Amino acid sequence: MTSKGLKNYTTEIPAQRTISEIEEILVKHGATDTWKQYDSAGKVIALNFAVNTEFGKMPFKLSIDAQVICEVLKEQSKRGFKSISRKQASDIEHARNVGWRIIKDWIDAQMAMVSLKMRKLEQIFLADIYDMQREKTFFQILRDKGYAGLLMESHEQK
Repeated sequence: MTSKGLKNYTTEIPAQRTISEIEEILVKHGATDTWKQYDSAGKVIALNFAVNTEFGKMPFKLSIDAQVICEVLKEQSKRGFKSISRKQASDIEHARNVGWRIIKDWIDAQMAMVSLKMRKLEQIFLADIYDMQREKTFFQILRDKGYAGLLMESHEQK
């Protein structure tokens, strides 16, 4: 978070519109399938998509934690950011709007590298590759294993 506050913290763009924009961007850059996961209130909690790679179709999962975003917004409001009211900072729907907008902006920036052939889509979203059997992302799997073999300490001991 910058001294200006959390990116997009004043957005009024509904999450559903942003999610549709994200889907358009992903499809434009090679996604072949998109699907959403919803919570019990019918709100999107994850946007999944698949990309054809040289090895087969690869699924990805992008998600937000609106509750955590809400906590960050509340803290920001307490610190005196005048653009956000306490009511808005406590609004879970506003937190969803902010979270999805941040993801959309990040994807926009990353797709420039895909367009320039500096990165493949699966490189950009490596942490978000989704193991559908375990129902976990690659990041979650690595973290669950304590990043085994990837930490500097494990290489320095050899």
